[in-house]
Amino acid sequence: MTLPVIIVGAGGHAAVVADALLAAGAAVLGFTDTDPARHGRVLCGLPVLGDDAVLARYERAGLRLANGLGGLGGETPPLRARVQERLEAQGWQFCGVRHPGAIVSPFARLGAAVQLMAGCVVQPGAELGAGCIVNTGAIVEHDACIGAWSHLAPRAVVCGQVRIGAACHVGAGATVRQDVRLGAATLVGAGAVVVKNFSGGGVLLGTPARPWEQAK
Repeated sequence: MTLPVIIVGAGGHAAVVADALLAAGAAVLGFTDTDPARHGRVLCGLPVLGDDAVLARYERAGLRLANGLGGLGGETPPLRARVQERLEAQGWQFCGVRHPGAIVSPFARLGAAVQLMAGCVVQPGAELGAGCIVNTGAIVEHDACIGAWSHLAPRAVVCGQVRIGAACHVGAGATVRQDVRLGAATLVGAGAVVVKNFSGGGVLLGTPARPWEQAK
């Protein structure tokens, strides 16, 4: 990556993004954040520069942005998608993030601005939509398809030939069994084991996972 980067957002996920970019040799200038209480702080050795107004100091052609917003899902589209699309409409370009410790098959297909964190594995034939996060130690097995803006939390496992819709969240340590289909905006709770198809737009909890209304 040759152009310097500013990270949008200055919370916990932004720190992980910064760490991955720095490990990959990127020149990271700092963060922006809408919360004035964070302005002037230092995160991963980098300053929180202010809100998005600070971007006016830079030429769009000479800078890339990275999306530092995380979130647990449940919104369609997610906040991180809305913020990125707003800034893209202003002419800013967002870069992908790939920690050197990520293991990614050359036969996987990656959408724009995908984020691949330390220790994650993406196998042959897997497809990740734009803006996806494959977080620390998560696994995407062969021929799985993950919709745009979905987030696989740390140690989540998506088995072979799974289909996950847009704006989903698979919680930490959760497993989605092979061939399962999950519709858009599904939130899979931490540690859940999903063994059946789900139409989407709701929460799955437990082992085996059931809709939240049934799992109570």
